[in-house]
Amino acid sequence: MSTRVGLFFELAQGNTYIYSGGNRYSFIYSGDVNGDGYGGNDLIYIPENESDIVLADPADWTALNAFIEQDDYLSAHRGEIAERFGAINPWFSNLDLRILHDFDMPMAGGLQLSVDILNLGNLINSDWGVRKIASASATSPLSLTGFDSNGEPILDFTGPSETYLDDPSPFSRWQIQIGLRYSF
Repeated sequence: MSTRVGLFFELAQGNTYIYSGGNRYSFIYSGDVNGDGYGGNDLIYIPENESDIVLADPADWTALNAFIEQDDYLSAHRGEIAERFGAINPWFSNLDLRILHDFDMPMAGGLQLSVDILNLGNLINSDWGVRKIASASATSPLSLTGFDSNGEPILDFTGPSETYLDDPSPFSRWQIQIGLRYSF
């Protein structure tokens, strides 16, 4: 009889199994700001300061500014138009454990029991191994309410306080699988 133990560690940005390196997001307006007849595809301008944007309620500047500051992409690109798919999910780490135990059975072959614990950190602590994804309201934080006399868009901040929230998918939860293999 013999037992083998293996640990697999993954550190990446975005999400796994995606060729481009993770989920990418565009920050867009809610509404047709550029007047091309298509709403929901216009990239936002990230204001540098309060005088850089016309808000329907000027008191919303504090919440909008806090939202920009908490996001690495937005805070690094103030005074610019957001890039298409410029934002990416935050970094994550994952630790998987595999235990293999071989049972020798003379004259009958061999039997191998395997136990895999995926996202071991999340099994130990529910706050570990949780991935983040952008909420839909965060990627479309400004909605068009109209235009002022100078043709500038009047916007309403409708975004949340944070860009990323916990990913509810199985990737953020621990899982276990048990296998049995008979060889002859």
